[in-house]
Amino acid sequence: MLNAGYKKEALKKCEEAANVYKKEYDSTVAGSNLLYHKKEEAIDILKIVDEYVHSLSNKPKEIEKIATEICIRRRAVENEIENLKIECKKADNVGKGVAGAGVLAGAGVAAFGPTAAMGIATTFGTASTGTAIATLSGIVQTNAALAWLGGGALAAGGGGMSAGTAFLAMAGPVGWAIGGTALLGGGLMANSKNKKVAEKAEQQAKEIKDETYKVQGIKIMVEAEIKAITPLNSGVSSDVKRLKRIGKKDYSCFTEEEKNYLWKLMNSANALSECIGKKVS
Repeated sequence: MLNAGYKKEALKKCEEAANVYKKEYDSTVAGSNLLYHKKEEAIDILKIVDEYVHSLSNKPKEIEKIATEICIRRRAVENEIENLKIECKKADNVGKGVAGAGVLAGAGVAAFGPTAAMGIATTFGTASTGTAIATLSGIVQTNAALAWLGGGALAAGGGGMSAGTAFLAMAGPVGWAIGGTALLGGGLMANSKNKKVAEKAEQQAKEIKDETYKVQGIKIMVEAEIKAITPLNSGVSSDVKRLKRIGKKDYSCFTEEEKNYLWKLMNSANALSECIGKKVS
């Protein structure tokens, strides 16, 4: 048949591009999940630091000030996570229940699932949509879920539905044939001439490659955050354990070396508290 070879080769390249994209996408989501768990680990470590510092008597005012700032940042992230867990369940239910509202909802929110959505939300940031997602319906409900994962409603200072759409498109992407299945099985493609199918496949392959570059950029930023928080978790945990083993509860009884250890701990813990609240943008 005319252009049969052209069509076959174009479809193959489209599928190959989609497979590369899917691999990068999965890796990025996995990185977001790992970063989320690193932040949870950091919160637990900072709680131990807080308990230790508060157990010390006669400590300098500056130590107390730093400890307070660390505590404020930690609690802010804890509150964010708790709120996200609530909203995440709503968004996940929306994604599973409104498949008829569009490809984006079915392949986006539901595809993430609660755990992945938490990783994504804590990595890229979110804000309240201002309305309980569970109380909405149809396309309005879908849009609220998209706004949540995309950074919250614009009015609340978030990225709005457009940001959610842009990020959730990674799970599809919308209108694209990840793995080539939709492209190969679509009625339009089946009934079109070989040349038209080939041209459409080439265009989709180009779009997928463009998005792949974007995802790779996001992945690099996520990996950078993981590299930043991992040694801080290890260092702060080690420092606080070392000071606790010394067993002194009165700062005035500390040796100069022990005082230096405490200040090192506070500086590292302060940096870690800033790290857990940082978003990839």
